[in-house]
Amino acid sequence: MKIKTKKRNYLAIFLIILAIVMASFFYIRFSVKRETKMLSDTIKEEISKLLELSTVKYNYVNVVAYKDNKKFSGINMPFTNKSFLIKYSGYIKAGVDLKSAEINVNDTKSVEIKLDKPKVLDNVINEEDSYIYDEKESVFNQLKLEDLHNVLVKEKKNMEKEVIKKGLLTESEKNTKEILTSFLKNLGFENVKIVFK
Repeated sequence: MKIKTKKRNYLAIFLIILAIVMASFFYIRFSVKRETKMLSDTIKEEISKLLELSTVKYNYVNVVAYKDNKKFSGINMPFTNKSFLIKYSGYIKAGVDLKSAEINVNDTKSVEIKLDKPKVLDNVINEEDSYIYDEKESVFNQLKLEDLHNVLVKEKKNMEKEVIKKGLLTESEKNTKEILTSFLKNLGFENVKIVFK
């Protein structure tokens, strides 16, 4: 009789311990998944609010000489010369578009973000800082606002190509990694991986 009571007590204690272990296991397992999902949603919400992350700004000042004259059979016609010098300033911003970011939260301490490669986000010439010098025109070939516009559009494209060759997008990629890594580590992630597609 005493042995049956001891066996029942051991069996009861064993079942209680088993129930506690099982409850703890299921609680930890499901709470970690739930927490991971909530972290993923929170990160996506923060990143989508930014939309574009500008990480590099290149400021420049240039002077361009413009000359034009009418030709007939490859020979310059007299009294058709027009020219001007223009000094202008501007800036080019590069960064990443965060709309297409793919975020994978592996666990509560690890996150991986896949981004499109950096690109030029903004290329602006400051009209207030533009000065035209040494304007010359002739009766047969007058300066037009279109001439100035065409020169500035061409210069914007040239400046963009030049700064990309100098490594603007590479610098933007490096800065993007630094900024996002710092941001995510402040959110509590220890392992942050940034990948460019």
